[in-house]
Amino acid sequence: MKNYRFILICVLLLIAQVFLDNYFPLRRYVLISILPAIILLISLETRSIVSMFLAFAVGFAVDFFSTGMLGISSLALVPVGLVRGAVVGLVFGDELSARGDELSIQRLGVPKMALASLLLCALYFAIYVWVDSAGTVSFWPAALRFVLSVAVSTPVCLFAARLLRP
Repeated sequence: MKNYRFILICVLLLIAQVFLDNYFPLRRYVLISILPAIILLISLETRSIVSMFLAFAVGFAVDFFSTGMLGISSLALVPVGLVRGAVVGLVFGDELSARGDELSIQRLGVPKMALASLLLCALYFAIYVWVDSAGTVSFWPAALRFVLSVAVSTPVCLFAARLLRP
């Protein structure tokens, strides 16, 4: 029953992400993304290659239904799927694999989950802003967009993580 709940909330969060992409008027200055939280909270037994395929599918679905460039979210989200296992091992250590637990804020605490979300959001937005600017935006506006996006999306990802794993 928990897997159905997780999948249903993921679909609802993807719909929310599409609405954010389509109707958020400050998109040029600040990006808000829930996608790194969805990839972070995939089951720990999922291997990197499977999480990369899921990241591609999720990013492509969001790009297909939003008004953005097709493939840009997939391009930025696939590396998040690749390094997800390393970030989980770095932030949470071996305690998760030893106990066989799932990632959740209640078990692991807000600071650790915030650090993991911050690292994955930083990777996602570094690639997204770099590709989206494509040499047409100077460094400082792109860096400001990156910093603001990470600062806004990390708490949003924590909220999404609380929804996904209560």
